[in-house]
Amino acid sequence: MKLVRVCLAAVALVVSGWAMQAPAANPAATELAPQMDQIVATFRQVVVLTDGEAALDQINRDRVAIIGESLFVQNQKRITELTASLVDPAGKPDSGRIGDFLTRVETNADYRDADKLVFRDVFDELEDTVGQLPAELKKRVTDDIAALDQIQAMYQKEISTTYGQFATRAMPVHREAWDKYVAFVKSKYTREQILKDNDGLLPAAETRGAIKAKHREEIFGTEMPPKTILLTFDDGPHPKYTDQILEILKQHNIQAVFFEVGKNLGTVAENGDVKLTPTAQASYRIFAQGSALGNHSYSHPVLPKLDAAGQTQEIGETNKLLAYIEKGEPTVFRPPYGAVNDSVLNVSQGDHLKAMIWNVDSMDWADPVPNSIVQRVLTEVQKQGRGIILFHDIHKQAIAVLPQVIEALEKDGYKFASWDGAAVTTGMRGTQVASEPPPVQSPYRESWAAVIGIDDYKNWPKLRYAANDAQGIRDVLVNKYQFKPDHVFLLTNADATRQNILSLLGDKLANPDMVNKEDRVFVFFAGHGATRKLASGRELGYIIPVEADLTSYEGQAISMTNFQDIAESIPAKHVLFVMDSCYSGLALTRGGGMANSQNYLQEIARREGRQMFTAGGADQQVADGGPNGHSVFTWTVLQALDGRADLNGDGVITASELATYVAPAVSALSQQTPAFGNLPGSEGGDFIFELKHESEFLESDSKQLNDDAIHLNAEIEKLRIENQEKDRQNEQLRQELAALKSGKETVAMVTRGAPEPSGPFALNDEGMRLYKEKKYEEALAKFKEAAGLVPTNALFANNTGFAFFRLQKYDEAVEWYQKAIAADPARAIAYVNLGDALLKLQRKDDAKAAYEKYLELMPSGKSAEYVRGEVAQLTQK
Repeated sequence: MKLVRVCLAAVALVVSGWAMQAPAANPAATELAPQMDQIVATFRQVVVLTDGEAALDQINRDRVAIIGESLFVQNQKRITELTASLVDPAGKPDSGRIGDFLTRVETNADYRDADKLVFRDVFDELEDTVGQLPAELKKRVTDDIAALDQIQAMYQKEISTTYGQFATRAMPVHREAWDKYVAFVKSKYTREQILKDNDGLLPAAETRGAIKAKHREEIFGTEMPPKTILLTFDDGPHPKYTDQILEILKQHNIQAVFFEVGKNLGTVAENGDVKLTPTAQASYRIFAQGSALGNHSYSHPVLPKLDAAGQTQEIGETNKLLAYIEKGEPTVFRPPYGAVNDSVLNVSQGDHLKAMIWNVDSMDWADPVPNSIVQRVLTEVQKQGRGIILFHDIHKQAIAVLPQVIEALEKDGYKFASWDGAAVTTGMRGTQVASEPPPVQSPYRESWAAVIGIDDYKNWPKLRYAANDAQGIRDVLVNKYQFKPDHVFLLTNADATRQNILSLLGDKLANPDMVNKEDRVFVFFAGHGATRKLASGRELGYIIPVEADLTSYEGQAISMTNFQDIAESIPAKHVLFVMDSCYSGLALTRGGGMANSQNYLQEIARREGRQMFTAGGADQQVADGGPNGHSVFTWTVLQALDGRADLNGDGVITASELATYVAPAVSALSQQTPAFGNLPGSEGGDFIFELKHESEFLESDSKQLNDDAIHLNAEIEKLRIENQEKDRQNEQLRQELAALKSGKETVAMVTRGAPEPSGPFALNDEGMRLYKEKKYEEALAKFKEAAGLVPTNALFANNTGFAFFRLQKYDEAVEWYQKAIAADPARAIAYVNLGDALLKLQRKDDAKAAYEKYLELMPSGKSAEYVRGEVAQLTQK
């Protein structure tokens, strides 16, 4: 059988080809027909959806993009299944099925030329097997591939192949033959009906596209420096195309980010064992080439439509596979379809991932004509002047497109950026935009927490702040310490029954199928507690669930003996109980002091630990009132976890350091004596919190503490300094006494306690704490010191400027904001700050220009409404 190619008509493209006599129908052909027809039908729907999408409003463009790519992903699965069906069980080409496939492509009168391009990937796989085919089939495959090349080449000629300066690209391109094909498919489908039929694929509007609120932990293409491009590739790896893309990048000395779908890489067994697919070998070559690997979920779902457990599994499984390949933790993540909400971001941040969102979509998944893709990319880059470009390395279009895009952009003066694991690298290789250093490597596999707070007791006196205490602890665990949201179990008020509490602690967290021996478990309780004196004279402490009786509570409360049993049954390496309730009765072995050495930290991380920290001692009433809606104890714990309890400056807070910071302050400020120590089963380990550096760019909406909180923090700081001085004096006396006994001279003592922050990020952290307490002069000193150590860091420069602004030193504020913008021209909030400072100086034209620059960068940003109001007022004047 021979493929017949038909000539090109005078005006329209008529490569209708592939006319041949069909053999008699057989069952295999019947099976293939509906599968192939569905692939063609979906291809046509994608064409209808995306034709002219640039003229749509942004909301409908987002709908088209998400539904269109969803249909494309479904079609890729069908094409993969079709390709796999052309191989027999022994792994050899199935000549019968291949013949049936070729016959349907060649003879089906309903398939237009453009339709046949949807099977390019199938033919690409067949090309690798032609040596194993009978001569007749080999000839047919070769001729059909040549015909496909001719079809695509003829469509290519309809698009200008000359890509000079961008100014020439605004001219509309007339593609009569393609337009005829589009008119044909539009006679079968309408965009409105396709959108309506597939509306269920869309996530909530606020999680997608231009409507979606921008979060601090996301990296956006609109925030890139001018004339800077980052290339990214989604949905891979592919066993052939990924390597071809790497070769193109190598030729141009460019690195990119490849966002991998986990199922293409392999599987992770319940015991953690990783099994890679043969395709995963391409990821090793990506890594070796210097490009970055990113997490693109395990199965490419719309993540906001999943619950927290589903989101965690999708991101976590792929993270494990990438970590196995990289021999290190992944650092960057791209949500499928760009759809993301707070829950998804909390999960990704819990795995130390930053989300990276594109702003230039090549739509290579929708367009079968490479020149058309090139034109789309270059036009959009011209419009935005910078960006993160989205390509896909799972089909052939990107390979044809990439060299043309790179050469045109290089000719027009664009620089190509890369991702170094912590920041976007720009300019000459080896230089980078100053960014936060990689997070401290966690000593734990996973982190879990049970957080309980009860105000609305049924029989006991109601409390005011316990539920708020629980919520505050939950938030700091998720936002500051990257506990995954679905790993933090919150029980408040009516939900905090005895059964629910014991089930959570004794069933869920003690389940070895969920909690691993390399995990940590944090338990917090805020509510009533009670003490009962036993016949032996020993006292036994209880915590009181929401439904317990006021007098006969023993059978309804939970004793500290229960907690001992629970602590031993939880399989985690480290367990820490923090109890903000009246407490007594549990004999604690006092914990050891802190040490400074890294070996010490490694040792306490290795050993098992079972620890408890309580708000009060025997028969003590624990205070419920305090600042910002928290008890004194919980407020001090929250301030400690904010970073103040890092007493040796090593970037982590141990449970021992937490108690060392909190206990003396609370006992001095209230009539309660916090107790800390080990539970039975502890082997000297110490629960560890890994600090995360502050990354907030200060601005007018930045949160500060109220007067009560500031006053209490001042008291705590005063007590800390007094305690340090007492420790210093006591140590001095001990040394003098020892010297007198030995006849030696004494040596001068150095004050012990928290070291002054010295690293730039530690200095910025301290500046942020001082700023929250409205200590602007002191905050300014820390920010300036950090900026002096890293002059190119936009974060430090902006925060220095804002401290000057708060001190009403507007000239200095302007100077520092300009330094921030010079370091990071895409940092939109710095332009708002600059505009505010210039306005204070009555430099209204300059202020208006700064505000307008913000709107150019972030037209939908959280400050956009305020900025538009300022611009309107300045325009009127």
